[in-house]
Amino acid sequence: MRSVMLLVVLTLAGCATPVIDYQAGTSFAAYSRASMAPATDEQVRSLDVARVEQAVRKYLPVRGVQLVDNDAQLQVVSRFVEYSRFDSNELFWGFGATRSNVGVAVSTPVSSEESKQYRLEIELVDVASKQVVWKARSAGAMDEDYSSAARDKWIDRAVQKMLAEYPPAP
Repeated sequence: MRSVMLLVVLTLAGCATPVIDYQAGTSFAAYSRASMAPATDEQVRSLDVARVEQAVRKYLPVRGVQLVDNDAQLQVVSRFVEYSRFDSNELFWGFGATRSNVGVAVSTPVSSEESKQYRLEIELVDVASKQVVWKARSAGAMDEDYSSAARDKWIDRAVQKMLAEYPPAP
């Protein structure tokens, strides 16, 4: 049952478009080199961040921006933003009849289940000005219980869709 639900979620997530924001007036044609943001000393490079980096390396060059180690004009910053989703799992209804009346009643859900989900955000930061010039947030969310294969697929698809919107149309 869980795999069927995962398939439905992945299918529906495929229909959504990412949320894009960018700095108006920016000449995106001037950017041709980017680098991945280095992890700070306190951060550990997670498996999911490595998956994002791999997908960025796959899809950003297609958009005309080469990934380099030195002399980058843009820095790619990615993060997962956690949020909670509440799913109600019970709905009660009833039917009753007396001699002169017939009635139907429905009650609101009595219990719910919280699940943690994560949206992916990617920012492109101008190295010279240290300003975010382009930002994308995934339309769908990754569930905390996804398997490694499902995470690989979800992240790859999310990054592909987000970077398909770069550069923004003039």
